Amino acid sequence: MSYTFVTTFRKVDYDVYGKKMLESVESKWKPGDTKLIVYVEGYDNFDELPANDFSSVIEYRHIESVDARTSFIERHKDKNGRFAEAPYNYRMDALRFCHKVFALTDVALEMINNQDQTWLAWIDADTVTKKMFKAEDAAKIMIPEVDLIHLGRIDIDYSETGFMAFNMAYHNACSLLVDLRGAYDTDEVFAYREWTDAFVFTRLLKIYEAHGAKVRNLSEGVRGLSVFENCMLDEYFTHNKGNLKFEEPANTELSKDMPADAKQGPKRYKQLATMVRHYSEGLETFTIVETGTWNGGRAIEMALAAFENVDKVHYRGFDLFESATDETDKLELNVKGHNAADAVEQRLDAFSKKMLENGKVFHWHLYPGNTNETMTQSRFDDVDFAFIDGGHSLETVKNDYSFLKKVPVVIFDDFYSTRDKKGIPEEHQGIIKTFEGIKSRKKKVLPSEDPTAMGGTVHLAVVLDKKAKDLPSELTRVPIIVKPKDCMPQGHIKDNIRYNVEKIGNFDWVQHYKPTDEHVIIVSGGKLDMEEIKKVQQETGGKIWCVKHAYPRLLEAGIKPYACTILDPRSIEGLSTHGIVRTDLFKDIDPSTLFVVASMTDISVVDYIMDKTDRVMGFHAFTDALRDESITDKFVMDKELPIKPGTALVSGGTAAATRTVGLLETLGYRNMHLFGFDCSVDKATAKENADSKDEAGNPKYMHVEVGGDQHFTTGELLALAQDLEKMFEKKDLALNIKFYGEGSLARSVWNLSYYNTEMKTFEEFINE
Repeated sequence: MSYTFVTTFRKVDYDVYGKKMLESVESKWKPGDTKLIVYVEGYDNFDELPANDFSSVIEYRHIESVDARTSFIERHKDKNGRFAEAPYNYRMDALRFCHKVFALTDVALEMINNQDQTWLAWIDADTVTKKMFKAEDAAKIMIPEVDLIHLGRIDIDYSETGFMAFNMAYHNACSLLVDLRGAYDTDEVFAYREWTDAFVFTRLLKIYEAHGAKVRNLSEGVRGLSVFENCMLDEYFTHNKGNLKFEEPANTELSKDMPADAKQGPKRYKQLATMVRHYSEGLETFTIVETGTWNGGRAIEMALAAFENVDKVHYRGFDLFESATDETDKLELNVKGHNAADAVEQRLDAFSKKMLENGKVFHWHLYPGNTNETMTQSRFDDVDFAFIDGGHSLETVKNDYSFLKKVPVVIFDDFYSTRDKKGIPEEHQGIIKTFEGIKSRKKKVLPSEDPTAMGGTVHLAVVLDKKAKDLPSELTRVPIIVKPKDCMPQGHIKDNIRYNVEKIGNFDWVQHYKPTDEHVIIVSGGKLDMEEIKKVQQETGGKIWCVKHAYPRLLEAGIKPYACTILDPRSIEGLSTHGIVRTDLFKDIDPSTLFVVASMTDISVVDYIMDKTDRVMGFHAFTDALRDESITDKFVMDKELPIKPGTALVSGGTAAATRTVGLLETLGYRNMHLFGFDCSVDKATAKENADSKDEAGNPKYMHVEVGGDQHFTTGELLALAQDLEKMFEKKDLALNIKFYGEGSLARSVWNLSYYNTEMKTFEEFINE
């Protein structure tokens, strides 16, 4: 696999940052594996530029030759962020940010025309490569399972576009790039709130992601505006964003420091902090040893957790620091950049002083060098907690544990698992073999969903002294994960789509509309408080959209739904998810109700409804059944289906209720009231029917726990709960949601969700 990168800069910026970038690329990128296409402005020829003979990894092009860019600039000379006497506003400077778009899409269109299905990436020209960069390194970043890659941000609603990558083998990536170019060619960019490339890119990204694009966010959970340096890109590159490009660069062989409060990355480190809190309870002081100090960030995180219980923390950190080499990286399977011991000492010293201001004492000592030698210089009989995250070779891991084996609590990072243990390369089993060889202590590998580049999962493995108290119960609970699939064969669903498109006819109405301040009340099939629904409807004037299980109950209560969403590829005959004969759900139909029917719905359901009413409109729900089954390595729409190119596919999960949320968001609704999303079954019902089986022959009812709350549910209802969990955890969920109903599984999910616990309005923030 080859990887094409694109960047651009002006001649006047060459000495400021362009030269540094090009020289680092020329010396550290492997020719043949990677290529950098540089669009330069202001040059008559390329004689004065590095590697100008085109024999290396760099190729130069004149950005002035991109006619579409020239035309755009000529048409919009006044769109430069300066309006009358108002201060300069970079958000409205379309000229400043258009060069990136035209350079990137110029190559993209060329690759599409040439049917080049390799990776295309953008990288800012103020980026310096700090270590050798080869195809195998690029492959860690640009994994084949996804359509595109970006740097998402929590603290602002658009991505950092110093790096973006597009898998040109996939339709979604190609289409997004075409749409991005089209926004500038057609002047659509000026319809956006802001005119920066980052804002336009992110809005398109959200649309594509909502419709099924597989997106990898390299900076998931990272706080701050500059996230480039706080993700895996920092291993290879230094991004001298903003004023940094005008400063003398730090040693580019060392990774840049990360803020101590960066909430980035793997969720297992939350487990680590929980264990520090748990095992520091009741102590007067807490002593921590860490192998693999790296930049000191984890040391600070552990100390902060301990400070919740104690006033004094002692820390000893072991690391190679700047003495690490490519050889030691290879031997110890290290993929992180190297930090200077002096820089880490300065960081820990600053943290110590800050803690002292708060009445906390942080003592620390670093031991630079190989732990096979440096661990002989320290005592460990006073240590309360050890974290082993240094070298990964069997020899080093065994050595590190030999010094720490009497510590009451020892945590190993990077314990790998796969469905087939044989899939783990021998060189990655140093921690596994060391852990398995421990016989005299309590052991536990914690549940994890943190992925690895090998396609498996990476865990924390815990070793406890027999006298140590047990782990917190919430860390040992194994999550139940339902992986829903279409309940009917793909061929059956495709036949439904062909029939329903012709039968219903009206599908073009589903498109992206501008936001409205109107309210909608979405009613699912769980327990309903009809009086509360009436009250909310009266107060907000909201239209009621319901699912089929709620429809007859609402009519019986004297409530007329505006619309009923249907998403069921199963026949009208037989029992529904809730054990109701499906025909009974549509026994009475109010003539004012609009039935919004997914094209995948069984034709018997469509015929039954349309025999009773002509108020029927269709939409296309995103489902795996839409794929071309002859192509297995990526999603490609089956061209034989009567779905027009560019049609909005409604995503939102497995249930009609969450698809309704996705559909209404597409239609521009933001104020949503959720009723009947309980996802639970009655405890007595579950126990009375404990031997019942579902359609696949598995136990129908299961017992689950969320946040200490006990619930009974079914596989289908649990899938709905998972859909809600994913929706409520989205950091960029731009909806105003109010959730109704108590004592249910869905309520427990809501109570613990990021949306409910962390997100706030501006007024709430300003009034804190």
